[in-house]
Amino acid sequence: MKITKLYSGADGRSYFMEMDCGHVTKHPLGLYSKKYPVSGLMFRDFEAGLGFDWHNAPQPQNIVYLEGEVEVEASGGEKKKFTPGDVLFATDLTGKGHITRTLTKGRSIIITTK
Repeated sequence: MKITKLYSGADGRSYFMEMDCGHVTKHPLGLYSKKYPVSGLMFRDFEAGLGFDWHNAPQPQNIVYLEGEVEVEASGGEKKKFTPGDVLFATDLTGKGHITRTLTKGRSIIITTK
């Protein structure tokens, strides 16, 4: 399974990279990755047309998109659209950060990590 990581580069800008979550165990219900430590879980509903100008992730967090579409613009210049089933691992805690725009109404789960 591939997820998208948003991280702070040495130049103070945010960038995207694809990551493999690393399946390590096969079970009757599928392939499982290693266990990742988490510190919290939030549910978010959002409306279309919302925007959050340049900001950093408040803590490392996985955003699991359940419904709707969101566009994230990294300060390195790239834009990515996230749709149901996508996972964004936001770790750009320093630097210029990123912009988030909700393109449609939707829902997501935010899982903060340690």
